Amino acid sequence: MPLPHTATVKEIELTLATDISSGLTADEANKRLIIYGRNELQEPTSYNPLIILLAQFKNALTALLFAAALISFLFDDYPESVAILMVILINAFIGFILEFQAHRSMKALKKLEKKWAKVFRDGQLMIIESCLVVPGDILFVEAGDVASADGRIVESVQLEVNQSMLTGESVPVSKNKYPLQADIILAEQDNMFFKGTSATNGNGRVLVTSTGMNTEIGKISEMISGTKKEDIPLNIKLNRLSYRLIWFTLGLIVIFITVGYISGKELYSMIETALALAVAAIPEGLPIVATIALAKGMFKMAKHKVLVKKLAAVETLGETDLIMTDKTGTLTENKLEVHRLSFISHNDDFLVENGQILPAQEDPSMYRLLQVAALCNNGSIRNSEDGIGDPLEIALLRFVFKQNAPLFNTLCQYERYYEKVFDSESRIMITGHMIENHRHFISIKGGPSEVLEKCTMFLVDGEEVSFGENEIKEWKGKIDYLAADGLKVLGFGYKQPADKTVDHLSGFTFIGLIGFLDPPRAEVPMALAQCHEAGIKVVMVTGDHAETAKAIALKIGLTNNANETVMHGSDLAKIDLTSTEILKDILIYSRVNPAQKLALMKYYQDQGNVVAMTGDGVNDAPALRKADIGIAMGLRGTDVAREASDMVLQDDSFSSIAYAVRQGRIIINNIKNFVIYLLSCNLSEILIVGLAVFFNMALPLLPLQILFLNLVTDVFPALALGMGGGNVGIMKGRFRNSEEPIVTTDDWKSIVGYALVLTISVLGVYIFSIQVLHANTVLANNIAFYTLAFAQLVHPLNLIKKTDSIFKNEIVRNPHLWLAIIFCSLLMILAYWIPPIREVLDIGSFSRESGVIIAVGSFAPVVVIRLLKKLT
Repeated sequence: MPLPHTATVKEIELTLATDISSGLTADEANKRLIIYGRNELQEPTSYNPLIILLAQFKNALTALLFAAALISFLFDDYPESVAILMVILINAFIGFILEFQAHRSMKALKKLEKKWAKVFRDGQLMIIESCLVVPGDILFVEAGDVASADGRIVESVQLEVNQSMLTGESVPVSKNKYPLQADIILAEQDNMFFKGTSATNGNGRVLVTSTGMNTEIGKISEMISGTKKEDIPLNIKLNRLSYRLIWFTLGLIVIFITVGYISGKELYSMIETALALAVAAIPEGLPIVATIALAKGMFKMAKHKVLVKKLAAVETLGETDLIMTDKTGTLTENKLEVHRLSFISHNDDFLVENGQILPAQEDPSMYRLLQVAALCNNGSIRNSEDGIGDPLEIALLRFVFKQNAPLFNTLCQYERYYEKVFDSESRIMITGHMIENHRHFISIKGGPSEVLEKCTMFLVDGEEVSFGENEIKEWKGKIDYLAADGLKVLGFGYKQPADKTVDHLSGFTFIGLIGFLDPPRAEVPMALAQCHEAGIKVVMVTGDHAETAKAIALKIGLTNNANETVMHGSDLAKIDLTSTEILKDILIYSRVNPAQKLALMKYYQDQGNVVAMTGDGVNDAPALRKADIGIAMGLRGTDVAREASDMVLQDDSFSSIAYAVRQGRIIINNIKNFVIYLLSCNLSEILIVGLAVFFNMALPLLPLQILFLNLVTDVFPALALGMGGGNVGIMKGRFRNSEEPIVTTDDWKSIVGYALVLTISVLGVYIFSIQVLHANTVLANNIAFYTLAFAQLVHPLNLIKKTDSIFKNEIVRNPHLWLAIIFCSLLMILAYWIPPIREVLDIGSFSRESGVIIAVGSFAPVVVIRLLKKLT
């Protein structure tokens, strides 16, 4: 095949055996999919099972365990050396399972984000998964679409493409269909559309020449496949915490060995115990457990139509305190239907119900309105229901089809020779068609005020009449009237020039208005109430009419003030956003363009807010990237907006944002819970052994017992805490500051307090066993060992907030936690009944009396901590 950029469109079409007007057949596309494979970039293979397994042996924890095994071997304690090596293998296996599960979860999450492409198959425009695109397919692309493959431009209507991710150019490039010289560089191949680049303006057709790894971005991806990914902020915080604990533990080891040696303890025993305590003190699995907790939370959100693309976004979600939301489709249903028609020749508007015009009389202007609605339109419908394109344009096509199907079919056949695409600045779309009898017909539709500015005449009873001041005033009154009823309003116009050379941007005849009904979502008022209760401010930022915005705001409860101030985009442009206090109480912004949306978002961030912002258009991408949480619309959003976002709402609903914030809070709270749990359990082990050495007592815990506890009581309850369902009051009041560390000063106080109560309980039963029951060293050790084990297993109950009921809270309602407690309890019981394990852990026989002491010592911390929380 010749180089795609050098050949003519016809040559490429013949070479790839396709048809640029109708595309491939479905059968041919399936055959090519088998030949060329799926249109996907290969994932890096750095996370295969063997690499993950070997990585478990490359950490400080394993190094300390190997040191303990070596010391045991040097002191001829071979059984203990073998036991420690077994602990290393078990620990590595558990770490492998956790990390492998984390990677599998992340891979599965990535697959949830499906990407789509608009292609012509069997002569029909349809939407398919982008991974199914094959060479020879004909893509239809428009502003906001991201290229799913490399291809040759075969038709361009003001098509401009952002190629910065491939070439580094910051300015969009205009595309055309003309062949180029062979030696021209990639950045100057203006007749090619490359995978991953995005259309910023216009539309066109692209003949696919390369897919998957054969694309330009595929070649680059292959070269950088080994590049290391950056860690998420939460894991950075957890790793930082782990490193600090390592240094703290190393200092503690030196003190522990020194004090023990001075007290006359055996050096070998001190060193071995110190290393075991170090292993217990270092929470190596924190980042992995956190990743699993985040991934599980993200899966839960995905089931509720919220696709979180980045783990880091989950942490920020919980900290969000201001939401900038669009109106259409987010606060409303986005089920647009033509609801009201307004012509100047009729005092009363025509209502439309179920596609039928009421009253059933026709205005002479109706024919022209139907013409413009169908011709000035880039939507596509197969019948009166199914459609591809902007929901508003599909609603117009459905309306025309239901009113006059023969006219609709005729209009679809007319050749379009000119198009000015709609953009957020001009707010109008213009098309030129050759209609019956070889006449020229130019249509305009868009914002009613903007369309009025392009018109010099208006249609009255089928006659074109010059504009006067009274007519302009009357039309503007109609626009405000429709908008105040909560309708989205469009204006329509036309002209019939003698030839194509006429000015396409002025001299139109105004036909009338169409008001579209887009009712508020039923669930939005409750979601807004939740946000307000959670201390989250919600502001509406829309490009719609001020009266429409206010009407919807009143219906959904964003405001209850009928005289609420609405900040218009034209007024906003006059304000210096770096020094104003005017916007402090503004809840509704209307006629705001994307640049102003970005400026507003920066303003709120400068005020110290953590901002979540919704967007759907090409021009929203900069603001979505800048936002703390960029939220793209999954149904009506462009590919560019989705690429720039942190989160995609697959149902476009505001209630999904509120749900995501709630889940973000739950996940961060769960992570905090298992961090506090792990650190308090580990600190209790250090205090128990440290205090025993300090007071020259026999060791209540043996090295292998500490390691066994580290395996049994650390991992499973921590994992279970990471899967909690959250507290009922999680959305009451402000959450946490984004600069706040995972473990705050108050948390450290709690950790030390929990550890002290556990320590006192275990040392208490240990001393009681020796002094009162006159138990031997082995029995006293066993009582202390099992007391600590079961005290740690029920320790999650101590994390219940003092304001919560002991029976109704996030901890008690967590089924994963109860399963973890039962499973770990069975392991502790099996350790007593399985001779080899019993021998290694130096466990003797228990009496019924011993069992009672263990039970009392295990549950005493729960009672004491609950009482202390009630008293403080």
